[in-house]
Amino acid sequence: MLTQAEHLETGIAACLPGTPCDVLVLDQGGLATDQGDASLVTDAWPEPWSHAHARQDTSGSQRVWWVSSPAQPSSGWPTAFPVWLAQAAGAQAMLILARAPQTQKGPRHLTDVVDLTQRSPLIGLGPSPRGPLFPDRTGVLDPELAQRVQALIQSTPAIAADAAQDTGATGDAGSGPWDLVLPGISAPLAAAAHVGLPAVALALGDPAEPNRSYPWKQIIQALLHVPTAL
Repeated sequence: MLTQAEHLETGIAACLPGTPCDVLVLDQGGLATDQGDASLVTDAWPEPWSHAHARQDTSGSQRVWWVSSPAQPSSGWPTAFPVWLAQAAGAQAMLILARAPQTQKGPRHLTDVVDLTQRSPLIGLGPSPRGPLFPDRTGVLDPELAQRVQALIQSTPAIAADAAQDTGATGDAGSGPWDLVLPGISAPLAAAAHVGLPAVALALGDPAEPNRSYPWKQIIQALLHVPTAL
């Protein structure tokens, strides 16, 4: 009988595509569904990912997987399968996108996560060649990458104007901290910690709103430490 870690390895081996991955974008808020120039085949991915909306960038210098999270979460290692698969395909960073509450104007990058779900994908996984059984999660949300990405987003004039209107816990515009409830964030971050994949988690407003768009290409370059030209 295969262990859970062996099931994971079998799934990765069966699903690795020919296209490499530099950055995994896990879209939990439907914020970047128009990105990518080709489909990313997910038919063989474990449930609930087999019917996920997934695209990839194949024409540029950076290879990006844009994967939308399913509405119904699973349990065990399949919950975060795209993270392990992307890392095996060469991913250097992960970006999690969540839809911000309507009261939030400017972008927010997460600095810490409290897991209230008790659905860690590492539960029951056992010893794995991907990483330690109890990984250090304190540094998985890379503060340098997060600040670089947030500064880049806020350089967009309309978004910068929105951010200036935000009021944090102290009552000052543009200050913090903010407490956000973002379901589904903890599972992919646990998998990222397991394989040592730097991550950034952002809560963003709806890109369909007037005068609001995000510089996705520059964001990807920032995650890969590529100089950006705005």
